[in-house]
Amino acid sequence: MKRPVIGIVGAGQLALMMFEASLRMDLDIHVLATNADDPALRVVPCGRVGDPRDASVLRAFAEGVDVITFDHELIDIDLVRALEREGHLMRPGSQALSVAVDKRRQHMVFAELGIEQPPTYVAAGVDALRSAITSHALPVVVKHASGGYDGRGVHVIDHHEQLEQFLDAISSGSAAECAFLVQPKVQIDFEVAVQVVRSVHGEIVTYPVVRTLQEDGICTMVLFPAALPDELCARATTTAHRLAEHLDVVGVLAVEFFISDGQLLVNEIAVRPHNSGHITIEANITSQFENHLRAVAGLPLGSTAAVVGAASMVNIIGAESADVTAISTSPIEAAVHLYGKSHRPGRKLGHVTAVGESIDEVISRAHRAASALAYQGAAQ
Repeated sequence: MKRPVIGIVGAGQLALMMFEASLRMDLDIHVLATNADDPALRVVPCGRVGDPRDASVLRAFAEGVDVITFDHELIDIDLVRALEREGHLMRPGSQALSVAVDKRRQHMVFAELGIEQPPTYVAAGVDALRSAITSHALPVVVKHASGGYDGRGVHVIDHHEQLEQFLDAISSGSAAECAFLVQPKVQIDFEVAVQVVRSVHGEIVTYPVVRTLQEDGICTMVLFPAALPDELCARATTTAHRLAEHLDVVGVLAVEFFISDGQLLVNEIAVRPHNSGHITIEANITSQFENHLRAVAGLPLGSTAAVVGAASMVNIIGAESADVTAISTSPIEAAVHLYGKSHRPGRKLGHVTAVGESIDEVISRAHRAASALAYQGAAQ
């Protein structure tokens, strides 16, 4: 049997961890990197650099692999559709990707399926945006419909002076004619996420719901178990299943939720391995990365059962300065994943995961490990 060749568009940390999972599965991985210093290029033997939104670049890449998957959403959906029509396998396909890259379409799909979400108004252009914001009581949250991640493209408007500054900045930039989502700033008690994986045959496996902690729009910690009532866990999982089937997802679907006054409100989705699922490498029988590749390659999916009682994943985030090196005099009591990225403030440089039986214990160990490694990772 021929070893499947999987092409990954993107060569960031998600591609890096997919490649690590592939080494145990007899799969060949090729990556298309945007930049010559992208992390996965350091280890993947078959890599090239090019813009995936360039038709000639993506077509040439597709011709050298059996199936294409993605580690980011900065893609041209029309080009993906064109390659599908030419017979190239894209997993997930253009239907799922077109929703994942556009928060307007996510909002529409959530409404169509009757999935609870914060009240949302879609505005196209600066004039409509001003009207939408001024028709709501402040504070409001404004989201770019496309192109945002890790807190980018999300703005909290607390007062009128801030609103005018924001609108002035938008008016003078390239975003003047873009689409935005406007939502009242809801009270968020905490946030959770769930990953499901859907195979080419429609089989779905589910990871346990996890709790996520955010700072400035960036996930800083993921906790298992989520300490969420069973009824809300079941509803989150059912919602993810419905979305995976509706969008015909092949691979990982990650769904993020707010818990607001006991209500489960969907926030957004991703159709690729996700930061909230990194914890599965150590905490579950089959990681999200292995199961994503299994789905993409048409292989049977692996068990998602947890193998530990508790786990804590902490992201190592680039600090304002990379000049300080932390020194640890005791062993690191967590699994360490450094991505080999150059330092930039706010950039995810790696993560650590501590596992055990007590949630308080694993949180403490993960924090100690991240603190000991933070500046070492940043200084590389």
